Amino acid sequence: MNDLGYVIGADIGGGSARVAAVSPDGAVMKKIVVPSDPASGYDALVKRVRAAMAGIISSRRKDPMAMCVACAGAVDFGRNVIISSPNFPGWRDAPLADDLGKGYKFAVILENDANAAALGEGWTGAARGWPGFAMLTLGTGVGGGIVIDGAVFHGPNGMAGEVGHLPISQAGLMCGCGRRGCLETTASAAGVARKAADIYHNPEAAALRRASGGKPARVDARMVARLAARGDKACLGIMRQAGLELGEAMGSLCLALGITRFVIGGGMAGAFDLLRAPMRKAALARAYTLNPRALRLAQASLGDNAGLLGAARIAFTAL
Repeated sequence: MNDLGYVIGADIGGGSARVAAVSPDGAVMKKIVVPSDPASGYDALVKRVRAAMAGIISSRRKDPMAMCVACAGAVDFGRNVIISSPNFPGWRDAPLADDLGKGYKFAVILENDANAAALGEGWTGAARGWPGFAMLTLGTGVGGGIVIDGAVFHGPNGMAGEVGHLPISQAGLMCGCGRRGCLETTASAAGVARKAADIYHNPEAAALRRASGGKPARVDARMVARLAARGDKACLGIMRQAGLELGEAMGSLCLALGITRFVIGGGMAGAFDLLRAPMRKAALARAYTLNPRALRLAQASLGDNAGLLGAARIAFTAL
């Protein structure tokens, strides 16, 4: 593998695009971060990412062997296009791979960002050595990536892993997908903040009101988790409910796919210690096939590098 030189892994999110040269052993040799700025349009983003690519290549003095780009959204792997993306509403069948690779001789591959993050954690992160697991990324929504036998499981239609839209309660909150009770309505960072807003004026939420200075708009998931860690009962209840619902989803994945190992990443990964016990309890209660000794839960360890490292792993595998 050392004869392969390096690949470029890229992770394009709603706020920024990270582009890096990665070695065969998973070391990030050089990374350039540029704003993604969805409002500036598709062509402007492609130009900024290509400029970052050029910066990487000039620093290495030779072209990479391949490149993989991770991006939120639905990917048509046959046509190598982004069908649509929640971070970039105007994109429809965006030929991102072709546009980034124009003028270069190396192949450019696309992947969903949650899938790439899962593969990154499996390569050099918290799930290293695990042949099969699921990663749940808790951010504005709940993303998911499933790894089976060391490879991302895309499913027949390429859309497997949308765990954020597993139904938890038919009478639950309305989700952005148009259905009620999806996991991400309560277990995502946005869902936790929404739950806190629902109880903000209740007597038991005094700590929330003090921490936010009496301004509900200041309440976010980090504030809720911080107060829960200090023992505030109202915030502990919110985090416990999020953990229970995540555990329900884990139990369903175990029943459907036999997965018994899970990684928690995203903006709420820092609350892992608050989520662990209720996740475990609910997963074991949900899946009769799940042996307590087989259930493994881990906090993601790669941070912002998970997606680009997973993308790099895909590029190396393609070679």
